[in-house]
Formats: sequence, structure tokens, C-alpha cells
Amino acid sequence: MSEKEKKLIEFKNINYPDNSIIEKHDYFTRDGKHLFYAMFLPEQKQDIGVVFCSPFAEEKVRTLRIFVSFARVLASMGLSVFCFDYFGDGDSEGDFEEASFGDRIEDIKAAVNFFKKEQALSKIGLLGLRWGGTLAALACEILAPKFLILWEPIVSSEKYFYDYLRSNIASQMVIEGKVKMTRNDLIKELETGGKVTVEGYVLNGDFYVKARQYNLTERKLNYRGKTLIVQISPNPTNVRPELKKLESSFSDAEVVMVVKEFEWEKTETWQPAPPQLFNITIGYLKKYAFFRRDI
Repeated sequence: MSEKEKKLIEFKNINYPDNSIIEKHDYFTRDGKHLFYAMFLPEQKQDIGVVFCSPFAEEKVRTLRIFVSFARVLASMGLSVFCFDYFGDGDSEGDFEEASFGDRIEDIKAAVNFFKKEQALSKIGLLGLRWGGTLAALACEILAPKFLILWEPIVSSEKYFYDYLRSNIASQMVIEGKVKMTRNDLIKELETGGKVTVEGYVLNGDFYVKARQYNLTERKLNYRGKTLIVQISPNPTNVRPELKKLESSFSDAEVVMVVKEFEWEKTETWQPAPPQLFNITIGYLKKYAFFRRDI
């Protein structure tokens, strides 16, 4: 390994100017909607890139810097990266409550197509964190990317959103001093077309009902590319059963475990560049020669 590679893999300089990286921020359109993006490009021309699919709501905000850090690392090693905000989220057009479940899948498709055309790429991979991993896994059946990387993916969307509503209960206790609507009440409100606010994000009923339907282990996923599933947990000793089952849902997947080095539920600790997660992902990409210089 060269001295430059060692330096990169230690992630010492990702937050400083790097002349080998070109960063571009702008908007692309999907069905007339303007979606914000950030591209991280190697200095030299390449024909492979990866699109990052961000987590849901506040989890995205808490982990945004990790995406930026890893995008810079990959670009420094020859892989182009495309990050974007879904419709109604971040710096993209629209309000959060306007976005449907289908919008998010269409946003990923549009992001991949725009990135490929803009940079004349012949190969694309997808990387998703948490519920972004769920969306990436669903989108891969349509897009057939060269590789798929899932960081701590949500296997059961129904359980995820059921747990997510807990934050509304906590807010009721703080604001009202008591629980006026139980979790079952909130679900009924959503199922009948109502809206519920969680951590400042307004969920509409149509989105909730459709999003919770997806369980990644209910069937064999129609995707034949390489898949890396990363379990991120405080004390990893055994692969969780749902991730073992998810592994078998793909044709060519493997599960690895890393220690949880950052948080998505809260922000008590700050780790913008988790070394174990980054190293194991880079190792996988190098193993299957997904970096430009190895193709």
C-alpha cells in the first residue's frame, strides 16, 4: 500500500482542501421538481460512480457529515460520488409532508440517471444508510446497479415507523404534560388520511401506509449484483437474525459487523469519519475492484 493510500484510509485529511477532488453543488430536476445535489469527483476522468441514499428525517441530519466525509474519501481514491436531497427534504424543492413513498424511489432513479449522463458513467453503485438502505435495496431491482452497500438497513419498515412514532409520545409528555394520543391513536389517524408530526416532520397518511408495507426479507430480491450488508451495533458478536435472512434474500451478498462509532438517534457524540465503517466498506470495494484504477 502506498503512503498516499495509508493517509487516505486513516481519514486524516478529509475536512481539508484536496486538489484531487472536485466538489460541485447544484440542482437537477425530476418531473419538474428541483432536487439539490452534491457531487464529489476525482480529478481524472472515470466511468464508475456511486449514489448515496440518505436516511429518514432527522436521522439524515445527524449523519449528513458522515456521508460527506465518505464521499470525499472515495473521490480521493478514484470513485465519483453523488449525494442528493429527496423531494421535500433538505435543500430540495417541496415540503416534507408533500413527498410520497413513490417520490423517494423516483428521486433515486432520477439521481442515478442524471449522474450517469452528467459524468458519462457506465457503472453505478448504490449506498444507503438506515431507511436509505431500504430504499436503495428496493431501487436496485429497477436500476440493477453494479454494487449495493447497505449500512445498518431497516429490514422491517412497519416496525421502524411504529418505533418512530414514539418520539411523538415523548413530545406530548413534554408539551402537554400527558399523553393525549396513544401510538395506536396516531396510527389510526394516519390510516384514515390524517397527519402526524414527529420531531418537527409532518407525516401524511398516504406516505405512512405505503412506506410501512416493505419488509426486505419477505421475498427474494430481484438483484444479482454484489451486495455488502453492514451491521452497526455497540457490541457486535453475532449477526442479527433479520440481517442473516436479508443476506439470503440477495443472490450475492455478505454481512459484516462493525462497532457503532456514531449515532443516528441522537447527537451526544461526534464522529464525522467512523474509521471501522469506512475501512470495511473500502476493503469491500477494493476486493471486487470497484475503484477506477482497478477496473
